[in-house]
Amino acid sequence: MAVLAAELSRHGHLPCPAPADDAGGGIAAAGCSDAAVGRVPAASLGLPGDAVVDGWRRPFTYAVDARATATDSLAAWCAGADGFDALSLAGGSPAHPVVVLVAHGPGGGALLADGGRAPGATDGAEAENADDDGDFAIAAFVAGGSDRFDDRVLAYGQPAFTGVHGIICPPS
Repeated sequence: MAVLAAELSRHGHLPCPAPADDAGGGIAAAGCSDAAVGRVPAASLGLPGDAVVDGWRRPFTYAVDARATATDSLAAWCAGADGFDALSLAGGSPAHPVVVLVAHGPGGGALLADGGRAPGATDGAEAENADDDGDFAIAAFVAGGSDRFDDRVLAYGQPAFTGVHGIICPPS
């Protein structure tokens, strides 16, 4: 998240995700809309690919409200932050994050090289975190069975995203 915060501080916006099939080699999409879901754009952020995978060597899912990618200054980003509501998070806070990262763990749901998802996330919160619709869920850890949930979800709204990373919004 700190690298995303640095991107916001430098450029006044968050990056769009890299495509799910990573055909661009970790390059952020040139534009995105609504609840944009894909891979962390590692190359665009100056990160090695190994920095954006979980402990099972599976890529994180990165989702961002596209309006947070369309501003050109920190002041504009901060002024529009109340409108960032394309993403939703059930079972956790904030209800409408501006950015979400999901480590899918061994239970399935992580993006594969072809843009598909690793099998195993068939229902419940795990499936919600792997269906690419901008809705995410947090649930209690369950190691196995039909209600398995081993995802780790980081979700930030604004002002928490700016506050946690020491970004001070300019007065409007």
